[in-house]
Amino acid sequence: MHPGRGAGRSGHPAVRVAVAVAVLMVAVLTVIAVQSHGPARSDAAVPAGAVDGGTAFVAGSPRAPVTVDVYEDFQCPVCSRFEAETGGTLAVLAARGTAQVRYHPIAVLDRASTDRYSTRALNAAAVVADAAGTRAFLAFHDLAFAHQPAEGSRGLTDAQLTALAAQAGADGAAVTHGITHLRFAEWTRQVTDDASRAGVTSTPTVLVDGKALADRTAAGLAAAVAAATRS
Repeated sequence: MHPGRGAGRSGHPAVRVAVAVAVLMVAVLTVIAVQSHGPARSDAAVPAGAVDGGTAFVAGSPRAPVTVDVYEDFQCPVCSRFEAETGGTLAVLAARGTAQVRYHPIAVLDRASTDRYSTRALNAAAVVADAAGTRAFLAFHDLAFAHQPAEGSRGLTDAQLTALAAQAGADGAAVTHGITHLRFAEWTRQVTDDASRAGVTSTPTVLVDGKALADRTAAGLAAAVAAATRS
């Protein structure tokens, strides 16, 4: 064979193998990158009424001109203070159709209690939503923050969570069973992972039309929503 024949065609078997391996590695790395930035895949049961990929519960009309996303943990004391300060403002904005409020409950503070209270409370909220709808979830949400246990202590017992669920409008054997047997435990893990992938690094995280809210007072929230409405 002429020494120059076939030059530049990478025809040698070893070269072809090396090229194939390189292509395969690029493909694998691409898949990994996509998966690491995409939503978590899971067969977890999703509570009825959950929106935004099964991660949130909505107060207000989806036709509202502004969307407020609130990421909270039921064990988070700063979240509790945020709700005490701005919960009424959020409710008014939703009721007037000024903003759609999407609550994204997550569980990142299991270490702050002796019995994984973040996960247990979030599971209970999901059980309430599944059994009695979004309005009951919102009522349970408010009750859970009003009865938040101190950090480092035992959380509310299953019986206490079940009692709050009944106050919120969800009761019966299925609710009790769902709370005591952590029916939505896998879902709590999934939505927490999804929030992390979305860039949530602390609670509360509040976004007004996708922009982080720096001033988390009632006045700051109202001003941010008004500005978003004008833009």
